[in-house]
Amino acid sequence: MNRRLLTVALSAVALAVLTSSAAARPPAGDWTFLRKDAFRHYACKVADRSQSGAWRIRTATFINGRDDARHHRIGAYAALARGSNRNLVASRDDAQWRGAYIQLTLRGARAEDRLWVQGSYYGPAEPWSDGVRVAAITRCA
Repeated sequence: MNRRLLTVALSAVALAVLTSSAAARPPAGDWTFLRKDAFRHYACKVADRSQSGAWRIRTATFINGRDDARHHRIGAYAALARGSNRNLVASRDDAQWRGAYIQLTLRGARAEDRLWVQGSYYGPAEPWSDGVRVAAITRCA
C-alpha cells in the first residue's frame, strides 16, 4: 500500500514537471522568443497583403503559471515603433486570456520597426529602445 502511494505521488510530481516545462512553449508553429517578465512573450510575422512591403505581427503571451492574472485582469500590451519611442505605428492590449495565451495582431510593420510586448501591469513601454527589430522576427509557419 505504501509503495502504491509513493508511486502515485512520484508520478504526479513527474507529470507536473513535464506539463509545466511543455506549457512554457509558444503555441504551435514557428515563433521568436522576445522576452520574459511575469509572462513569456513570443512573436512571428506574416506578409501584410494590404500594404506592399509591410508585415502583420502576431504576438503570443503565455500566462507562465500566473493564474492570478486572470483574477486581477492583468493582460498583455504590444507596440510597434518606427524610428523613436514617440512614433508608435500600432499598439494593442488585451486582458482576455484564451486558454493560457493572449494573442494580439499588429498591422503595418516594416523591417526597421521595433516590437515591444510586456505584461500590462506596468506603465507605457519604450518600444524603440527596448524592442526587437521586425527583421529579426521569425516568419509564422
